[in-house]
Order: sequence, then structure tokens, then C-alpha cells
Amino acid sequence: MVAVTTTEPGSPVAFSLRPSFADVWAQAQNQGVVAVGVDMPIGLPGQERRRSDVEARELLGPRRSSLFWTPPLCALNATDHAEANRLSRVETGRGLSIQAFHLLPKVREVRAVLTPEDLGPHAKPQAAEVHPETSFAVLAGQPMAASKRQPDGQAERLDALAPEFDNLDRAPPLLAGATLDDLLDAAAAAWTARRMAAGTATVLGEGDIDPTGFPMAIWA
Repeated sequence: MVAVTTTEPGSPVAFSLRPSFADVWAQAQNQGVVAVGVDMPIGLPGQERRRSDVEARELLGPRRSSLFWTPPLCALNATDHAEANRLSRVETGRGLSIQAFHLLPKVREVRAVLTPEDLGPHAKPQAAEVHPETSFAVLAGQPMAASKRQPDGQAERLDALAPEFDNLDRAPPLLAGATLDDLLDAAAAAWTARRMAAGTATVLGEGDIDPTGFPMAIWA
């Protein structure tokens, strides 16, 4: 898991690789981090789609496929895709994609560490769900034109990040176990976390809470 630390606008960004979200959260608490952007769904819907997902996909336009529909809460503890798909169909009338199913272990990991109170406006540190492509769209004022896995898309994202971090005027050195698009996504999440700390972040689906008390908003 790629972790990123940064301070005020224009300051450098520092990348590190952490074994788990629990380790990332412990580091944030120990270092007095103010805000943490989590690139993973946290609050899970019931029968209906999350409003934050609908709003994010509208904002993303041609890049909407980068945001998978969030798995429903009923499928959270499913042990295989067949079970998750069945539970989703019974509860929502919709199946569950294999991509969304593969999010579930990380979703469980994050929810095991955080409490709903950690996602509140007065939490220290405050955690919030982010979606890097949505953050890039807000940062650039429009959706990215190319895939983050293509050289043109990576250059486009670096161009968007460069004014925000003084060490991202070129591609950062890679970490073992992380790709360049992983680092760019993490930097976008850090940009949103900085906006959370400043009180200037965009919040999609603001105020929506899942049945277990976790917010379902996406911050950008």
C-alpha cells in the first residue's frame, strides 16, 4: 500500500510503501497528520447506488469506467464472487462485478481499522474516502484525457500535480512493488487530503451515511 505525506501547497510529497492500512493509520496518528485520504470505498450502500458514485461518474464523463460501483453492504463478508453476486442480486436486484468483488478484502481491512467517528469533521486525524481519478478531474478542471497506465496519461497527471508539489515536475523514483500510476494516484489522494485539512475539498454525496454509520461520501 502506497502512503504519501505532504504539508502545505507547493511542498514536496514523500512516498513510502506500507504493509497494511493499519500501518498507514498508525503512522498518521504517530506523526500528527491532520487528514488522510483513503483510496477505497468505506461506507457501503443498501439497495440503492451511492449518490457519491453517481455524482463522481457524472463528473468523470468519458473516464467514468475508472470508478466501479461500490459493492453493497450485504456482500461485505462474502467469501467468493458467486456468493457476493447472489447476495447482491437478492438485496439490490443487481449483480456484482468481479472488479467490485475484488475490492472487498481491502474494504474490510479499512473498516476494521477506522470507526465512523474517524471520518467526522472534527477527527484528528480525519479520514475520508477519495477516488484519484475524481481528484484529478477536480484538480485539472476536467477529466483526464488518457489512461493512467499510458505514457500520455501519466504525463498528463504529472502536469496536473506539478504546481501542487515541488518535486513532481518529473516522474518520481519508483518504489519496489508500486507502479508509476500507483504513485500518481497516491499523490492525487494526498492533494485531496490537503484540501480536507484546509476545509476546501469538494464532497460528493455529502451527508449520506450507510446502515453501519460510515459516511458514503467521496472527497476531492
